Amino acid sequence: MKACRTAALLAILCLSATAQAQSQAQRDAEYLQAFVTPLARIQLEKQGHFLPLGAALQQTDKFVLMPVSTGTAGLLPADLIKQIQEALAQGAADGEYKTTALVYDATVPLPSSGKQSDAIAVALDHRDGYSVITFLPYTLHGKEVHMGTPFTLRGTATVFKQK
Repeated sequence: MKACRTAALLAILCLSATAQAQSQAQRDAEYLQAFVTPLARIQLEKQGHFLPLGAALQQTDKFVLMPVSTGTAGLLPADLIKQIQEALAQGAADGEYKTTALVYDATVPLPSSGKQSDAIAVALDHRDGYSVITFLPYTLHGKEVHMGTPFTLRGTATVFKQK
Protein backbone atom coordinates (compact mmCIF):
# COMPACT_ATOMS: atom_id res chain seq x y z
CA MET A 1 0.00 0.00 0.00
CA LYS A 2 2.84 2.37 0.87
CA ALA A 3 4.48 1.66 -2.51
CA CYS A 4 1.23 2.58 -4.30
CA ARG A 5 1.00 5.88 -2.44
CA THR A 6 4.63 6.66 -3.20
CA ALA A 7 4.13 5.86 -6.89
CA ALA A 8 0.97 8.00 -6.99
CA LEU A 9 2.76 10.89 -5.28
CA LEU A 10 5.67 10.67 -7.73
CA ALA A 11 3.25 10.63 -10.67
CA ILE A 12 1.47 13.72 -9.35
CA LEU A 13 4.77 15.55 -8.80
CA CYS A 14 5.96 14.69 -12.33
CA LEU A 15 2.69 15.84 -13.87
CA SER A 16 2.79 19.02 -11.81
CA ALA A 17 6.35 19.82 -12.91
CA THR A 18 5.42 19.15 -16.55
CA ALA A 19 2.34 21.37 -16.27
CA GLN A 20 4.40 24.17 -14.69
CA ALA A 21 7.01 23.97 -17.45
CA GLN A 22 4.29 23.90 -20.10
CA SER A 23 2.51 26.91 -18.62
CA GLN A 24 5.81 28.84 -18.40
CA ALA A 25 6.53 27.92 -22.01
CA GLN A 26 3.05 29.11 -23.01
CA ARG A 27 3.53 32.37 -21.09
CA ASP A 28 6.89 32.95 -22.79
CA ALA A 29 5.33 32.27 -26.20
CA GLU A 30 2.40 34.61 -25.54
CA TYR A 31 4.81 37.31 -24.35
CA LEU A 32 6.82 37.03 -27.58
CA GLN A 33 3.67 36.95 -29.70
CA ALA A 34 2.48 40.18 -28.09
CA PHE A 35 5.78 41.74 -29.20
CA VAL A 36 5.79 40.58 -32.84
CA THR A 37 2.14 40.82 -33.85
CA PRO A 38 1.99 44.64 -33.80
CA LEU A 39 5.08 44.77 -36.02
CA ALA A 40 3.29 42.82 -38.76
CA ARG A 41 0.09 44.82 -38.31
CA ILE A 42 1.95 48.14 -38.67
CA GLN A 43 3.49 46.94 -41.94
CA LEU A 44 0.04 45.88 -43.16
CA GLU A 45 -1.38 49.32 -42.36
CA LYS A 46 1.49 51.18 -44.03
CA GLN A 47 2.19 48.94 -47.04
CA GLY A 48 -0.80 46.63 -47.43
CA HIS A 49 1.48 43.61 -46.91
CA PHE A 50 4.37 42.52 -44.73
CA LEU A 51 7.55 40.54 -45.19
CA PRO A 52 8.27 37.53 -42.98
CA LEU A 53 10.06 38.38 -39.77
CA GLY A 54 11.68 36.48 -36.96
CA ALA A 55 12.14 37.26 -33.31
CA ALA A 56 13.28 35.47 -30.21
CA LEU A 57 13.10 35.76 -26.46
CA GLN A 58 16.57 35.40 -24.98
CA GLN A 59 17.32 33.57 -21.74
CA THR A 60 17.36 37.03 -20.07
CA ASP A 61 13.79 37.79 -21.33
CA LYS A 62 15.06 40.37 -23.83
CA PHE A 63 13.56 40.47 -27.31
CA VAL A 64 15.72 40.03 -30.40
CA LEU A 65 14.61 40.73 -33.98
CA MET A 66 16.25 38.68 -36.70
CA PRO A 67 18.16 40.96 -39.05
CA VAL A 68 17.34 40.61 -42.73
CA SER A 69 20.44 40.18 -44.90
CA THR A 70 21.23 43.03 -47.27
CA GLY A 71 21.01 40.71 -50.28
CA THR A 72 17.36 39.75 -49.73
CA ALA A 73 15.71 42.36 -51.97
CA GLY A 74 14.84 39.88 -54.73
CA LEU A 75 14.07 36.90 -52.51
CA LEU A 76 10.64 35.35 -52.36
CA PRO A 77 8.88 35.21 -48.97
CA ALA A 78 9.51 31.44 -48.83
CA ASP A 79 13.27 32.08 -49.15
CA LEU A 80 13.13 34.71 -46.40
CA ILE A 81 11.22 32.29 -44.19
CA LYS A 82 13.91 29.65 -44.73
CA GLN A 83 16.68 32.14 -43.82
CA ILE A 84 14.82 33.24 -40.69
CA GLN A 85 14.17 29.62 -39.64
CA GLU A 86 17.86 28.82 -40.04
CA ALA A 87 18.88 31.85 -37.95
CA LEU A 88 16.36 30.97 -35.23
CA ALA A 89 17.48 27.32 -35.17
CA GLN A 90 21.15 28.36 -34.92
CA GLY A 91 20.41 30.69 -32.00
CA ALA A 92 18.41 27.94 -30.31
CA ALA A 93 21.21 25.41 -30.85
CA ASP A 94 23.68 27.89 -29.37
CA GLY A 95 21.48 28.21 -26.25
CA GLU A 96 20.76 31.90 -26.86
CA TYR A 97 16.95 31.64 -27.08
CA LYS A 98 14.22 30.12 -25.01
CA THR A 99 11.34 31.05 -27.32
CA THR A 100 11.22 31.92 -31.02
CA ALA A 101 8.65 33.40 -33.38
CA LEU A 102 8.43 33.28 -37.14
CA VAL A 103 5.81 35.68 -38.47
CA TYR A 104 4.54 35.40 -42.03
CA ASP A 105 1.54 36.20 -44.22
CA ALA A 106 -0.69 33.17 -44.78
CA THR A 107 -3.96 32.21 -46.38
CA VAL A 108 -5.92 29.80 -44.20
CA PRO A 109 -9.42 28.33 -43.99
CA LEU A 110 -11.36 29.83 -41.10
CA PRO A 111 -12.47 27.22 -38.55
CA SER A 112 -15.96 28.72 -38.33
CA SER A 113 -16.79 28.72 -42.05
CA GLY A 114 -13.98 27.05 -44.00
CA LYS A 115 -13.75 30.24 -46.06
CA GLN A 116 -10.20 31.26 -47.03
CA SER A 117 -8.79 34.30 -45.25
CA ASP A 118 -5.54 36.21 -45.14
CA ALA A 119 -3.90 35.88 -41.74
CA ILE A 120 -0.86 36.91 -39.78
CA ALA A 121 0.70 33.56 -38.87
CA VAL A 122 2.91 33.42 -35.79
CA ALA A 123 4.83 30.14 -35.43
CA LEU A 124 6.02 29.92 -31.83
CA ASP A 125 8.52 27.38 -30.52
CA HIS A 126 9.81 27.03 -26.96
CA ARG A 127 12.87 25.13 -25.75
CA ASP A 128 10.60 22.98 -23.52
CA GLY A 129 8.78 21.54 -26.54
CA TYR A 130 5.79 23.89 -26.62
CA SER A 131 5.00 24.65 -30.26
CA VAL A 132 1.94 26.38 -31.76
CA ILE A 133 1.00 28.45 -34.78
CA THR A 134 -1.43 31.25 -34.06
CA PHE A 135 -3.38 32.61 -37.00
CA LEU A 136 -4.76 36.14 -36.78
CA PRO A 137 -7.18 36.52 -39.73
CA TYR A 138 -7.45 39.97 -41.25
CA THR A 139 -9.05 41.90 -44.05
CA LEU A 140 -7.75 45.12 -45.55
CA HIS A 141 -10.08 47.99 -46.39
CA GLY A 142 -7.78 50.56 -47.94
CA LYS A 143 -5.09 51.00 -45.31
CA GLU A 144 -7.39 49.93 -42.49
CA VAL A 145 -6.79 46.46 -41.05
CA HIS A 146 -9.78 44.59 -39.63
CA MET A 147 -8.78 41.68 -37.43
CA GLY A 148 -10.88 38.53 -37.20
CA THR A 149 -11.04 35.87 -34.52
CA PRO A 150 -7.61 34.30 -33.90
CA PHE A 151 -7.15 30.55 -33.70
CA THR A 152 -4.25 28.28 -32.84
CA LEU A 153 -3.01 24.97 -34.24
CA ARG A 154 -0.28 22.62 -33.10
CA GLY A 155 3.11 23.83 -34.29
CA THR A 156 5.86 21.94 -36.05
CA ALA A 157 8.54 22.29 -33.32
CA THR A 158 11.27 22.77 -35.90
CA VAL A 159 13.45 25.31 -34.11
CA PHE A 160 14.44 23.47 -30.93
CA LYS A 161 15.63 20.02 -31.83
CA GLN A 162 14.64 17.58 -29.09
CA LYS A 163 17.43 15.28 -27.96
